Amino acid sequence: MTINRSIARIATTAGLCLFVWGARAEVPANGQAYMDAAFTSVESLIKASQTLKPVLPRLADPVDGKVLADLWNAPAILGKGPYAAPDITALLDIIQKQTRVLQIYALFTPEPGRKEPDQAANAVEFQDELTRSRSFLLKAVGAALPAINDFATNLKPEEKTDARIRGLREMRVGLQEIVVGSALALRSPGLRDGNRLLLARGFAENAAGIAAGLEQPDRQALVGALQAAKPNLKPDAQKAIAEFVTAFSAAPCEGLCKLD
Repeated sequence: MTINRSIARIATTAGLCLFVWGARAEVPANGQAYMDAAFTSVESLIKASQTLKPVLPRLADPVDGKVLADLWNAPAILGKGPYAAPDITALLDIIQKQTRVLQIYALFTPEPGRKEPDQAANAVEFQDELTRSRSFLLKAVGAALPAINDFATNLKPEEKTDARIRGLREMRVGLQEIVVGSALALRSPGLRDGNRLLLARGFAENAAGIAAGLEQPDRQALVGALQAAKPNLKPDAQKAIAEFVTAFSAAPCEGLCKLD
């Protein structure tokens, strides 16, 4: 997954495609502020550690773990759907910050500027933190794609400008990259079974939302990537992936899914 490209696509297109709505949104009124506060707390922990030897907050640490738990508190940040066009701006901002956290762990190096990140080693060392970031992002993408779909479906003919359609496509690609990154992570040889199960359940619980924005060929490619991971999964995780594939394959292709 190209994390930087995902952030750029989401950030750039957020201002390109959207109007300002007064309609009811399902993201909690303080969800974005909760996310901002949690993100700031994590950044503060990281900055405080840089004075000696660079380290990252760890989920297993009693103090760090509480801060990180706030960062991945999906009910407080995302609330509960259905999500619609008024939620898009908040959801994209949340996704951008969560993707930044994923980037921090994936690209960590103890010697910044002198030693390149060992992403394979980081994927194993920080797998608890990375898995929870990915699990949260599956929920957030599963919320954002239906919201964007609602926006795209309700565009008037005169509002379907080339720039806006191009922006919607770019947004879809950026969000899709996040989902594919989680599918590929399932195949990581060093991933513990508990983390595989957490990711697999993240897919199963958000199948319909993820399907809302993916074209049929992309749906088939995602299913193929998940099926390829099945030999590495225990029965409970295999069951979750099977549930995802069933719900995902049955989801109708409308709106954003048909945007070529």
